[in-house]
Amino acid sequence: MLSRRHLLGLGAEASVAMLLSGCASSPPLKKEVFPEYGDRARPYLGLATTLREEYSYSPEVEGELPVEVRGTLYRNGPALFDRGGLRKRNLLDGDGMVQAFVFRDDGVRYRNRFVRTRKFIDEEAAGRFLYPSWSTQAPGGFWGNFLRMNFMGQAGITVFPWRGRLYAFDECALPYEMDPVTLATYGVSRLGLPEGLTIYAAHAKFDPVSGDWLHFGILYGPKPQLHLTIFAPDGSLRAHRSLPMPRKVYLHDWFVTRRYLLLSLHPVEMDFWPVLLGRKSMVESLSWHPEKGNLLLLFDRHLRGDPALMETEASYMWHSVNAYDRGETVVADFIAYHNPDHFVGRDPVAAAVMQGRPGEHACPGALRRYRIDPARRTVQQEIVEQGGNYEWPRVNELRRGLSHRFGYFLDARPGDFFWTKVCRFDFESGRLERYDFGPGRFPTEPVFVPLPGRPYTEGEKDEPGYLLTEVYDSNSRLSSLAILRAGRLGDGPVALVRLRHHVPFSYHGWWSPGMGEGITSS
Repeated sequence: MLSRRHLLGLGAEASVAMLLSGCASSPPLKKEVFPEYGDRARPYLGLATTLREEYSYSPEVEGELPVEVRGTLYRNGPALFDRGGLRKRNLLDGDGMVQAFVFRDDGVRYRNRFVRTRKFIDEEAAGRFLYPSWSTQAPGGFWGNFLRMNFMGQAGITVFPWRGRLYAFDECALPYEMDPVTLATYGVSRLGLPEGLTIYAAHAKFDPVSGDWLHFGILYGPKPQLHLTIFAPDGSLRAHRSLPMPRKVYLHDWFVTRRYLLLSLHPVEMDFWPVLLGRKSMVESLSWHPEKGNLLLLFDRHLRGDPALMETEASYMWHSVNAYDRGETVVADFIAYHNPDHFVGRDPVAAAVMQGRPGEHACPGALRRYRIDPARRTVQQEIVEQGGNYEWPRVNELRRGLSHRFGYFLDARPGDFFWTKVCRFDFESGRLERYDFGPGRFPTEPVFVPLPGRPYTEGEKDEPGYLLTEVYDSNSRLSSLAILRAGRLGDGPVALVRLRHHVPFSYHGWWSPGMGEGITSS
């Protein structure tokens, strides 16, 4: 609830805003500012080109599908950036589209469907944008955006199968429930909890030992509220906790170990009032304050007691790799940026690309590690690997929350922002293996497929399995799914599943050896 003082302040600012012309500063772009698919100088623009069609077919397979790869790869990401001659302002903003690659003995079946969110249904019927989203305000200037900060979910970031259903998540909203086979949308879901109890961010974690499903979420506003929610394997609520955020910051991902939950509050601060007043989009309200450093919140896994608070130097994180307990120490690996200028700044590439421009991206992603002593409440931060521009990290999900030897992620060529290489890093030896798909070919987050029935134990020298990454080829303007041996990336793909169309940059994927099941160690 807003206090009387805040309401008076809101009224005063609203009165001023109504006197201003053009006070909505992030309206949709005109479609003609964007050259679809780009050209030789801008081959990556296909990643920001809308895909409107929905398909269901058996793609051509080049090479031989491994017999161990049987199940379904789900992927999710924004695929619709344009409506009614207008366009979103950021690559991170658009209606979610879920893809399914079903691997069977007789080949692969492909299907893609837009998530039928309320926003998608209303705007599809109207043929134009109606609602504000993260980077783009609604048409209508001030009156079209006043007091519209709690955006409708677009369900376009992650996707998880759980207990026979599929769930598409957005940033800090309720997920949408889908059929894992047909990809039909059933509707918004509270995951069985009472209305208003909690909220979810996109990056949930499955515990492969207990089978728990762990979530964090932030209810953004003048007084942001952090929510932590843990489900048992049978779907019951194991634990829930809410508390005020100690900082007003934007947060995308977190860490989970067998004993702790860890959040790193990097200093990307939000100025909420201009968003509430319809003067700025959420993304435009963000600013980077490195002098304030990072604030770490370390929670007991059972959500008992107050979190331990620790400060360390500033680094921005989109995605964690993994975290685990090593004796009394917590080890947390992640991709970090000295400055998130590709996202927050004067001309970030994530926004500029929507107009066909290169934008700024001077600070590459590096592989970093926290070593935390919970008893002493101390943290050490170190750079593990900084030889490239890394992002989209994953581990073998059977090692989630447990010690990992290998991490998988993407790398870009020097001077480029969009990634062309898939990598495997050995955290013990420091060896980095890459496979480069070549100029103009852009892979997505690599998803690890474990070998069926194989136990993956701590410290073993190899981690046999496969990596699945969707690759956009700017030369053909088509996408494909590449299958690589995790331990022999240099050999290149053993098979390519060739699609009949392009796919915009798809964010996150999940491998399910069956239909609608989370990964467990059994």
